Amino acid sequence: MVRFPGKRRPSGRRRGTGVDRACLGETSVAERPFRWGILSAANIARRRFVPGVRAGTEGEVVAVAARDGDRARAFAGDLDIPQAYDSYEALLADPNVDGVYIGLPNILHTEWTVRAAEAGKHVLCEKPLSRRAADVEQMVAACSKASVILMEAFMYRHHPQHVRVRELLAAGEIGEPTFVRATFSYAMPQERRAARDVRVQPELDGGAFMDVGCYALNAARLLFDAEPTEVTALQRRDEALGVDTSFAGLARFPGDRLALIEGSFDANGPARYEISGFRGSLLVERAFQPESNPSTITITRPGERYSVDVPGTDQFGQEADHFVRSVRAGHLLAPAENGLAQARALEALYKSAETGQAVRLDAPA
Repeated sequence: MVRFPGKRRPSGRRRGTGVDRACLGETSVAERPFRWGILSAANIARRRFVPGVRAGTEGEVVAVAARDGDRARAFAGDLDIPQAYDSYEALLADPNVDGVYIGLPNILHTEWTVRAAEAGKHVLCEKPLSRRAADVEQMVAACSKASVILMEAFMYRHHPQHVRVRELLAAGEIGEPTFVRATFSYAMPQERRAARDVRVQPELDGGAFMDVGCYALNAARLLFDAEPTEVTALQRRDEALGVDTSFAGLARFPGDRLALIEGSFDANGPARYEISGFRGSLLVERAFQPESNPSTITITRPGERYSVDVPGTDQFGQEADHFVRSVRAGHLLAPAENGLAQARALEALYKSAETGQAVRLDAPA
């Protein structure tokens, strides 16, 4: 553990860091590291995002905030972060923070994205932004009004294996892609369910599709580079918990292409996608959590099967760097997105599962 020298200061006051950050505040983001503030002391920030920023090249973490000041100070001390705050408002008021990573429960994404935008902070918000399109429209509008960047934190999009997949598709390795199968499942232990894990609390917008199934939907949209025109879905609900624990959807895309998408807390894997075309199929086994290990893309065609190896990387680091480059460019750089189209599709799938009817989606404006 990194220990602060002497007695720890109250969370609402800046500690000296040996750097005049007021002076740095006058320097363009293009000329210095991007200064991150972390809203939430959740495990994903501690174990993934902060180490990811440090594995990258474009930013530094300068502050963290939690509603519990002791938790924020412990987080800052463990990870050697200069500043800890006992409120999100205090962090947003810090002029030395350029942008924030929001790792809060789903239900809080809209409020704190809007408040961050109003404070002039760029926003990288954990996925999914919301299950309601109206929420994301509000987030997008607030960020647009404040001239700040909003990016939905689907970290897998920034891993080089998916860049390579799109290159192979563009090269015609499997012919015209017509069908996607994407799934992300894991068996959530009963003790976590009984303890009311944040992922199974309906008041926090929990559920299997919100937690992991949304990756499968996002992958289908990425692979087809299009938005669904019609969806139908079924869900397995745990009525005691009040959320879906398994979810399966079928989405139709332009050109009569189809995608089967799944997410579950009731199955021990897998987490992969496969896209098929007239000449063959392409499979990515560890599609969403390859960690820093090398990954493999498998191509199968009549009479042949071969693999393409992709070096390992820290995908959270790639995501953080991509966000900073988007900020410097003044707009989102592909394959990042602000999450509005994702929310519209996600909302339609939930509506179908709840009504038992297919739901058509309007073409994007």
